[in-house]
Amino acid sequence: MKSRDGKLVLQMTEELQEATYIDHMRLLAIDHPADVEVFSNEKVGPPEISEYQIHTVRRRRAPVAARDKHGRDVLDEIALADLRFFRGFDSTPRTGRVDSHYLELDLGDLGPYEQSKKIQLVLSGYIYPVPTSVGVGLAQNAKNPPGSPPALWVPDALGEWREVRPFTGFPGGKNKTVVLDLSDAFLTRDYRLRIATNFEIYWDEAFFTLDESPVEVRQTPVELTRADLHFRGFSERRTSPHNGPDTYIYDVVEKRTVWLPMEGNFTRFGDVRPLLETEDDQLVVFGFGDELTLEFAELPPPPAGWKRDYILHNVGWDKDCDPNVLLSGSVEPLPFRAMTCYPYGPDEEYPETASHRAYLKKYQTRRMDRMAFWRGR
Repeated sequence: MKSRDGKLVLQMTEELQEATYIDHMRLLAIDHPADVEVFSNEKVGPPEISEYQIHTVRRRRAPVAARDKHGRDVLDEIALADLRFFRGFDSTPRTGRVDSHYLELDLGDLGPYEQSKKIQLVLSGYIYPVPTSVGVGLAQNAKNPPGSPPALWVPDALGEWREVRPFTGFPGGKNKTVVLDLSDAFLTRDYRLRIATNFEIYWDEAFFTLDESPVEVRQTPVELTRADLHFRGFSERRTSPHNGPDTYIYDVVEKRTVWLPMEGNFTRFGDVRPLLETEDDQLVVFGFGDELTLEFAELPPPPAGWKRDYILHNVGWDKDCDPNVLLSGSVEPLPFRAMTCYPYGPDEEYPETASHRAYLKKYQTRRMDRMAFWRGR
């Protein structure tokens, strides 16, 4: 990001047919030596593999070979983050669930690193999520195999492939980077591996590191100075070439409502900064066509020889309007951190404290115009 008039500005738009609930948001500046890259540990998975940390990379190492399940050479497709995505499956795409497939990588002869204690694989790509109705349809057909999230396979002493990690985690959305720990994963000196799944996952880039020591980084919270919620409209959606995800063109906007709005109360337009400062179940709730403008204070520049990256940290939920999602037609009931499921049962309820009642009265007052949809406006 670059500052604009002494501010860092982000626009968060809701382009999909869903409601977004944000409880807390903060921006972190990550300063680090200029010859070092930084990656977060973000991935979909349990805390033991996805706990927050910063991975530092000083020397990238490229696989010597990459193949798909048919044995085809795909090294060129995963060599660079160039938005040319590797697609390893044969099924018709855009369903979320496809035929079993894998990306096979050969790390080559590790030479003096043969006894490496720390091997990390860095993968960039995206997952196309299974729409709820598609998931229900898959579950209702006994002939469909169950979902198989990405797993790690390596050769054993006989050259047979063995699953050594049944779940590696996967990218939580579009164009994400995940870091996988391969330490103690290999069974022999054959440093080939497969990331196997039947999820609709596309990979853009793959490289690895060997025995890299952590590098000092400085993490600084950036002050949120303004948060304004308002209606904007819908960005033009375009299909990307080379198996890329759909993209949205911010400067091309359609103001007309394209979906029937959800019932219930959304957050009123205007200043919502107080709602984003802490995790307190007082949410900014907005729907399709809405935009949240975020302004952060500019920090002093990093030290000489260093550079800066940013991480935007959000705590919240979203709810799809898919007809097979329970209560999909309503923005309510509001989620909260202590709930055990959603929708929650009669033994649980949104907090009934004085501060939460005041929040509902002050902020949760906007209803979307459902008649505008029927009038075609």
